[in-house]
Amino acid sequence: MGISKIKAGLPLAAAIALIAALVGILWAFQPAAAPPAAPVPAIVTPPGTEAAPEFLGITAWLNSEPLLMAEQRGKVVLVDLWTYS
Repeated sequence: MGISKIKAGLPLAAAIALIAALVGILWAFQPAAAPPAAPVPAIVTPPGTEAAPEFLGITAWLNSEPLLMAEQRGKVVLVDLWTYS
């Protein structure tokens, strides 16, 4: 390989290096991708079921104000039913 062939390839090598440098610079300054949005939980009602009925016939509430089932929608609710015997 002669000196003349090396000199002829220098402009091509310089052009490739310049393009690679520009691509690297553009890649480094890309805006950050937005984080994925949190999925919205769905309220799943199994087939053949219906919404819980309102509390009826309660004469006194202990340790809370009276509750409505509509206020509890979308929440995890534990209903502990007991009585003195």
